[in-house]
Amino acid sequence: MEHVDLSTEAEAARLTAVRRYSVLDTPPDGAFDRIARLAAHLLQTPIAIISIVDEDRIWFKSCAGLEGVSEIPRNPGLCASAILQEGPWILDDASVEPVALSNPLVAGEFGLRFYAGIPLRTSDGHGLGTLCVIDKEPRSLSPDQTAILEDLAAVVMDELELRRDAIETHGALLREMQEKELLAKEVEHRVMNSLQLVSSVARRKAAQHDGQTAAELKDIAARIGAIAQANRHIQQSLPGLAENGDLALFLEVLSRELFPLCPRGGLIEVECPSVSVPRDQLVSIGHLVTELVLNAVKSGAGRIDLRGDLEDKQLTLSLNDDGPGLPDGFDPSNSKGLGMAILQSMTQKLDADVTWGRSPRGGAQFVLTLPLAQNGKMR
Repeated sequence: MEHVDLSTEAEAARLTAVRRYSVLDTPPDGAFDRIARLAAHLLQTPIAIISIVDEDRIWFKSCAGLEGVSEIPRNPGLCASAILQEGPWILDDASVEPVALSNPLVAGEFGLRFYAGIPLRTSDGHGLGTLCVIDKEPRSLSPDQTAILEDLAAVVMDELELRRDAIETHGALLREMQEKELLAKEVEHRVMNSLQLVSSVARRKAAQHDGQTAAELKDIAARIGAIAQANRHIQQSLPGLAENGDLALFLEVLSRELFPLCPRGGLIEVECPSVSVPRDQLVSIGHLVTELVLNAVKSGAGRIDLRGDLEDKQLTLSLNDDGPGLPDGFDPSNSKGLGMAILQSMTQKLDADVTWGRSPRGGAQFVLTLPLAQNGKMR
């Protein structure tokens, strides 16, 4: 019978292949267990084993008819010899086979007599382990039975390949997400630095002017600086790209970041249920709330109430202040201000409806209604 390469280099490559499949010491798997039971049933043997040959042990991924044993030493192991064969390795009576006499399962109390193993061979020729059937009585396999065992071994390899493909695909997706997250953080960092630079330039320009021009430049500098600070909070407190965050916690932290913008004695109160929201939705909500708070503060509000309510898969966010209120005929779509432009952009991105009017405290009120998905996440 033809044997495969026994060199140290070939064994090292084989062990690398074993590691590539990430199967050693994994929990029981129903698919492999069914194959082992089917092998024992079809070949009418009391024992069937799916084994993986490690560096110094033979580990059983699945076994039918053999309880309480998960691995045996590699030497002298029959499966370790079977993976060195190009095809089936069959011992009709192991008690008379010189290669098997030193095996404790043959010579010891267990009394193994019959062994038939099919190497589990990769597409590049490495033997990972075997699908084998065992009996305590000498016997032989017909060509048809051997073909059945070979087909079942091929099914085992198909399962191993599917498992490896799934692991590699998951790893590739994870690496891609990590790379995108690093890129996103870099972009966000540069945006924040750019905002801070524009704010600094506006402050320097304000110092070079008087009157209304200076006041407007100072207002621009303060506004952009506040956006930069809020943007820093938004990015630092967000979950990963593919993760959800708690809206209530997010708004609480954001309100603390925006609190210094309020006049002395001012206050931002937040009341919101715990709702799981995707990262990109949190970003839009964060920018939207920041703009509404900045507008309220600019108009002279001293207290701002931010409330979230969840009902019938709809999340309602309302922001009320105690400022002078909105002018008659106010319409964000007709406003030329930056804040209202951002408000319209974020509401479109969130697929939200927005209404406005007078708050219970006499100031401005903005109410946004956002649809929620079936699983409670933001749509």
